[in-house]
Amino acid sequence: MAEQPPVSENVTPEQFFEQLLPMGFQANREGGGAAPQDFTMQYVLTGAGGGEWAVTINDGQMSTKKGRHDAVITFTLSIDDWRDAVLGRNGATLALLLPQSRPGRPDNSARVKQMKGTVAQELSRESGDPFKVEMSFNSAATPRTVLKMKLADFVAMQEGRLNGQEAFMTGRLRIEGDMAFMMQIAALTA
Repeated sequence: MAEQPPVSENVTPEQFFEQLLPMGFQANREGGGAAPQDFTMQYVLTGAGGGEWAVTINDGQMSTKKGRHDAVITFTLSIDDWRDAVLGRNGATLALLLPQSRPGRPDNSARVKQMKGTVAQELSRESGDPFKVEMSFNSAATPRTVLKMKLADFVAMQEGRLNGQEAFMTGRLRIEGDMAFMMQIAALTA
């Protein structure tokens, strides 16, 4: 995604999901960025100040609304981890919450729509509690797979600076649970 609008330290989830995210999406589209034509995401932020937001992309336009909606992917995380990602602090980045496109990567949204399962990511940080996010594909209820690694390594993998197979073979990436499901997820970013 293209550069998001500036985010203040005291941004609320409402401001982010209802104003900043759609503005960033539109700027990305105007800049020639790729986006799925028909896709839904749900964000569940736990803790004081959290809530639920549905994000829908239809005909190249994004709309958001507070509340729950059926979604292809549901992201569940604490309000504190969400804030770290949105503000780019404590090693987190917005790419942890928004599927990123990179040049040369195909649009895999149709493949994602066929997946069913949940992956819980536990990403350790140098200081503080781990960054935890659960991604549920097509309303699957329980984690079938747990991915554990350092947050910095995960970000490097998302940005294409670290090969996932290499990280796994060297012990920097640990997988617990359904390895076949994890391979489906890995194929989306290859």
